[in-house]
Amino acid sequence: MIGLVNPGDEVILFAPFYDSYLATLSMVDATIKTVTLRPPDFAVPEKELREAFSSKTRAIMVNTPHNPTGKVFSLQELQLIASLCKQHDSLAFTDEVYHRLTFGAEHISLASLDGMYERTVTLNSLGKTFSLTGWKIGWAVAPPNLTWGVRQAHAFLTFATATPFQWAAVSALKAPDSFYKDLIADYSSKKDILVEGLKEVGFKVFEPKGTYFVMADHTPFGFASDVEFCKFLIEEVGVAAIPPSVFYTDPDDGKHLVRFAFCKDEDTLRQAVDRMKVKLKGKVVARTH
Repeated sequence: MIGLVNPGDEVILFAPFYDSYLATLSMVDATIKTVTLRPPDFAVPEKELREAFSSKTRAIMVNTPHNPTGKVFSLQELQLIASLCKQHDSLAFTDEVYHRLTFGAEHISLASLDGMYERTVTLNSLGKTFSLTGWKIGWAVAPPNLTWGVRQAHAFLTFATATPFQWAAVSALKAPDSFYKDLIADYSSKKDILVEGLKEVGFKVFEPKGTYFVMADHTPFGFASDVEFCKFLIEEVGVAAIPPSVFYTDPDDGKHLVRFAFCKDEDTLRQAVDRMKVKLKGKVVARTH
């Protein structure tokens, strides 16, 4: 984005959004417009999206599968985004780092749609699929006129990635299909433990179609905000979660939500559920009488 967005350009983000998007766009002094995805299904609101686009729209950022909601953008939603990009001659940045982590939903790359390859920068990474987040190995795929801008920025930021990690990345990407089948089976089991456990505790759970995150509504427990609730979880329950209000330009949009992650071993997930049952389940019962 630093290499392809100029000061004052408008860029559309879907809220909630991964926090580095906002920080990156702030570096280039872009004008940010947000379109909010709301529970239970976090569907793209067509009217709001159409209103967000204009002749000033330089680009839109699309993260699918989506952090933090676990949403996987549908073909119809991507076709809408594509039509608006072409209508307004806008670029698309797509963050697809969770593309291998889907549960009963099909991941579709926006660049694969008609007329979109030439205006899309597709971003991916080793981090999520291969559990190598600390390596910071990723890539951008785009036509030459767009990678030119990416290269200019990259040359003065990371410049290069350590050669041994690059060779390791090549090996990882040669993994057989069985690796990905096992990955989904493993994460599906973890997801079920956390989702069902959260429901038993008393949360309203928005089951993810992708990623390894689960969003839930914490309001049954009587806390004023997500930050207050997450502090309680850490200090009194011994469970860490993320307050999603940090992923919105208007924190009030996310203050009733909490984000959990199931990229843990199954015993850890069961212990977390058990701790919440002890400390939280009674709160729901008490509030319902």
